[in-house]
Amino acid sequence: MDPNNAPASISLVLFIERNHEQILKQWDIFARSIPSASRLDRNILRDHAVGILRTITADLRVTQNSPEQSEKSEGPAPSSVQDTQAQLHAVDRVAVGFTIDDTVSEFCALRASILQLWKDAIPGPTSYETNELIRFNEAIDQALAESITRFTLQKNDMTSRFDTLLSSSPDLCFICALDGALIYANGPMCAHLAQPPDAIVGRTLEALWPELASGISSELNKVSESRESRRGEVELALLHGESLSYRYVLLPVLNSAGKVDSIAATVRNISELAESEAKVYKNAYYDSVTQLPNRALLYDRLEHDLRHAERTGTPLALLFIDLDHFKEVNDRSGHAVGDQLLQECAQRISTCVRRDDTVARVGGDEFTVTLSDMRSVVHVEIIAQSILSELTRPMIIAGFNHMVSGSIGIAVYPHDGTVPDLLLSNADHAMYVSKEAGGNRFSFFTAEMRESAWARLKTIDELRQALPLGQLEVYYQPIVDLVSGAIVKSEALVRWHHPSGTLMMPDAFIELAEQTGLIRAIDAWVLREAVVHARDCTMLLGRPFQISVNKSPVELMSAGTPGSWESDVEVLETAPGAIAFEITEGVLLNDSAAMRERLATLKHAGVQFTIDDFGIGYSSMSYLKKFKIDFLKIDQTFVKDLFSSVEDGIFAETIISMSHKLGLKVIAEGVETEEQRNWLKAMGCDYGQGFLFSRAVPSGRMRELITSGQGRSY
Repeated sequence: MDPNNAPASISLVLFIERNHEQILKQWDIFARSIPSASRLDRNILRDHAVGILRTITADLRVTQNSPEQSEKSEGPAPSSVQDTQAQLHAVDRVAVGFTIDDTVSEFCALRASILQLWKDAIPGPTSYETNELIRFNEAIDQALAESITRFTLQKNDMTSRFDTLLSSSPDLCFICALDGALIYANGPMCAHLAQPPDAIVGRTLEALWPELASGISSELNKVSESRESRRGEVELALLHGESLSYRYVLLPVLNSAGKVDSIAATVRNISELAESEAKVYKNAYYDSVTQLPNRALLYDRLEHDLRHAERTGTPLALLFIDLDHFKEVNDRSGHAVGDQLLQECAQRISTCVRRDDTVARVGGDEFTVTLSDMRSVVHVEIIAQSILSELTRPMIIAGFNHMVSGSIGIAVYPHDGTVPDLLLSNADHAMYVSKEAGGNRFSFFTAEMRESAWARLKTIDELRQALPLGQLEVYYQPIVDLVSGAIVKSEALVRWHHPSGTLMMPDAFIELAEQTGLIRAIDAWVLREAVVHARDCTMLLGRPFQISVNKSPVELMSAGTPGSWESDVEVLETAPGAIAFEITEGVLLNDSAAMRERLATLKHAGVQFTIDDFGIGYSSMSYLKKFKIDFLKIDQTFVKDLFSSVEDGIFAETIISMSHKLGLKVIAEGVETEEQRNWLKAMGCDYGQGFLFSRAVPSGRMRELITSGQGRSY
């Protein structure tokens, strides 16, 4: 119905019922001026308007007497069980972010739309229409009151949920006005300040928590000025020199005009996290034993120092230090003493250099020193010699003196390399030159060293292929009963048929095998070969025949690979008593629970133990009984000088006598003359081994020797 053509007598209720669409169009125009409504589409904006109009017209159609009308004018009607359209409208408006003012404005727009259209449709209200107008305003007011009440309840409910949500977090959350006064604080914030919410709101952060306020005050100002969030960390000092670390996020709260009217903050105590991150960083970049930078941090600092050297044009020196005799100390005294020795060495090296120089531990007994801004080679030499002097001073650990020294290799930027890998490699090559020259010295890298290093790497590569290609062979050297002259045992000695055609002795490659980890595979292969040979010889002789196998100290004392020792035991159990392991005195001194268990397992598998080169190490007599040793081998240096050195003769005689009293058998190695054999026999030595009887020979030749019964020189 066109309101311009409406009859003059139309009532307001009929007007509303017949002109819903016209009213809503007019209301759209009013409502669009509300900021929160301007972004809503037409359907959402009108969602409850039709229902509210119907409620108003229904109310207007109900006849009211004077008392009822008077009662209604005094306030809102009693609440019903079922939500009204006005209440539902309020719930939805809260959900889309309307303020209470926006909601009131909507009802004002609805009232204005109806009255404007009705005014345009009739020339002027009659007395009846005036009464209807009063009732219309009361109905609008009733709907508005319901909406405001529900809006407030809904807002309070949302605020309560918001507070519950924030208080369930361990983070400290608060909202402050631009003058610093707190508007809101969640539960953890109140608990931290030890104050109830009503004692916090309205007070400034500076008054409540001055340390935090001081730490973030400038950041709060930046948020207010830039309307952008800020985040960061702040460390707050406590009593007794302690401190706590906090991570914060500051967010601007904008009003309808787009201006910052408050700031929301979240503060988290990250002290434990910071401590945990520090531990992770330390574990990743520092050595756990010496607390020095490890290889990873060395690379990082070396790259930085090289860039500095390139910019300034000043040389840089890299020292690669390897401790001499550390392995012997570690084997003899155990890892605990070894670790203390490493710590002492680290401290001594550090005292020889400047604070800005980097001392790092890059391996078991290997250290590096980076010397930047070196003006002369002489300065490098002075520092290197100072380090050597410090390392050679006796170290008292656990009440005992321990002696080590150092082998140092030096590479200089830019002459010997411009990148970390090349400098380290060349310094390492120079260190090996110092080591091979006897240690306790330093060497500068030269081009010839690189060639020597390449040769070493080539040998290692060839050694890796030696076992798969069948280039290794086990030779056997007879061990003779000095009384009967019969061959009763033999020692397994590995030989390498090198691709060059040379037969290489163990001294030429066993150390390389230990350094590269190849010794495990070689030892296991030798053991299998020796067991087969022992069974063959036993069958030939018709009596037990034992093979002595050298067990590498490195392999014996290492953790090994999973299942490696079980594999050895399985092999040994196929020939009980056929194998004796020759071990060094240093193995016994590593009196760890793991070592005792390992030796006990081998003993249970039928293995006998021989102490090789007895007399040149540090063995204690107590270890011989503790580990149930079966044989002692007199080192060939004592046998060689039996007649030229009175002391050596006495020492050999003492070993024989002492061993027999302990129930041990004695083997003399390096027997080369009849005089030596006769003297040893007269002293009661049990067995002899040496060139007088036979050199080490292949297994076939060994079988010929034992079947012929020969025990003299061949």
